[in-house]
Amino acid sequence: MQAKVLNNTTILRSGGLAAIGMSLCYISVAVIFFGLLSVPSDIDTLGRILYLQQEYRLVAAGYGIGYLLFGVLLAILLQALQHALPDRHSAVAGLAERFGNVWVMLMMASGMAALIGLDMTLRLIDSEPEQALALYHSRNLITEALGGGIELVGGLWVLLFSITGLQQQCFAKPLHLLGLLVGSLGILTVLHTVPYLKDAFGLLQLIWFIWLGMALLRWKAGKGHNAELS
Repeated sequence: MQAKVLNNTTILRSGGLAAIGMSLCYISVAVIFFGLLSVPSDIDTLGRILYLQQEYRLVAAGYGIGYLLFGVLLAILLQALQHALPDRHSAVAGLAERFGNVWVMLMMASGMAALIGLDMTLRLIDSEPEQALALYHSRNLITEALGGGIELVGGLWVLLFSITGLQQQCFAKPLHLLGLLVGSLGILTVLHTVPYLKDAFGLLQLIWFIWLGMALLRWKAGKGHNAELS
C-alpha cells in the first residue's frame, strides 16, 4: 500500500512539473516568435521564407518547443490527472480524457508538419520558388488548422476536466472556475475572426497550468485526494 501511495505521489508530481513546463513552453514560444524573431512587415511571402531560412534554428526551436515538447508534457499531465481524480471512470472524466488525448495527437502532428514543411520549403526555394511558395502556404494551413488556429479541442478538454473537478472536489474550487472560463474561451475560438479570443485563451491557460502544476506538486502521500489537492 505504501509503495502504491509513493508511486501515485511520483506520478502526480511529475504531472505538476509537466503542467508548469507547459506554461514555460507558452512563454518560450512568445519570446522566440514575438521577441527574438522580427520579420519585416513590408516584405512579401518570398522574403518571409528567406528570412525564416536565415533564422532556421531559432524557428525550428520555437516549433519544437511549442508543439512537440508541449505535446509530450501534455501526455504526462493527462496520465497524472488520471491518478488525481477520485473517480476516473466517471462519464465526464472519460470524455475529458478523450479530448486531452486528441489534443496531444494534434499538437504532435502540427509540430511535425510545421518542421518538415518548413524544411521542404527551404530545400525548394532556390530551384523551384513557385512550388516553394505553394508548399509554404499549404504548410501554414495545415499547421494552423491542426495546432492552434482554433483551440476547440484544448478548450473542451479544460472545460470538461474542470466540470469533473467541481463534481469530485479534487482541486480548489477557484482553480476549476478559472478552468471553466479558459475552456469556454477555447471553444469560442471557433469564431476565429473575433480579435483577442485566442490571446485571452492562451494567457489564462498559462495561469491555469501554473496553478494546476503547483496543486499537483503540493500533493502529499497518504492524506486523501481532497485535502492534498486543494
